[in-house]
Amino acid sequence: MNYKLLALDLDGTALGGDPDLFAPGLAEAAAGAAAGGCTVVVATGRPAACLPAAMDPMPDWVGWLILCDGAEIQDARTRACLWRRAFSAASLACVEQAAARWDLPVEYIDRSSCYHLTAAARRWVEASGPSAFHKNVVARHGRLLDAPAASLAGLDVLKINMPFVPQELRPGFAAAVGDAALILDCGPGGLELTAPRAGKLAAVQVLVRTLGLGMKDVMALGDSGNDAALLQAAGLGVAMGNGQAEVLAAAHTVTGRNTEGGAADAIRRFLLNG
Repeated sequence: MNYKLLALDLDGTALGGDPDLFAPGLAEAAAGAAAGGCTVVVATGRPAACLPAAMDPMPDWVGWLILCDGAEIQDARTRACLWRRAFSAASLACVEQAAARWDLPVEYIDRSSCYHLTAAARRWVEASGPSAFHKNVVARHGRLLDAPAASLAGLDVLKINMPFVPQELRPGFAAAVGDAALILDCGPGGLELTAPRAGKLAAVQVLVRTLGLGMKDVMALGDSGNDAALLQAAGLGVAMGNGQAEVLAAAHTVTGRNTEGGAADAIRRFLLNG
């Protein structure tokens, strides 16, 4: 194999049209890569408790989990945490103040996968703003935030969802947040934030050092803004055909859409020589 570590995004990449199921051929192709000695890493924006049904039980071919847009690394077998980057109280306060200026909805996601929703976020959910999948996640893991965001620092907030930020407000919001967070554009409507020095690229860099590898040994697949930096830095970055323009520009090559088995096709082509 040309690559020793395969980093797979989930939504829009390894998953197909159903947010709980792998795309056609993906599990078989990933299992083939693992059988050939490649370490398979699921690198997702989801927190630990929101992994798809297809990963319960955990597939044997998954070696590591990179969660919350690269804020945490877990061993897929033991679920032990290898590395974590959480928001400081000061960063949480900065984001809260910036969001309050424009009454933007915010969801603070802690290490236990609890979604702490601001009042604006609760109104957005109740107004049928989110997808059915997101609504279900909030119903299971959400609670109303009734204290300053900085009070969540002891719970290790790993990710902040901004589910609706109009395009015209984004420059001002980003300027107000400054270096308190890494801001990721993950598609129409919203933004996702991680702590400084987090992100999928940072997490993969930690993992390859741990495994005695280098970024040249990495093949990465993704479709969204939280994948762009990783795809650009990997030995081979593969964008999905349904990827955002930022991702298509950062990648070295493009495969088919997630609903058409594009991720499996790329694995077979570049890892299994099929």
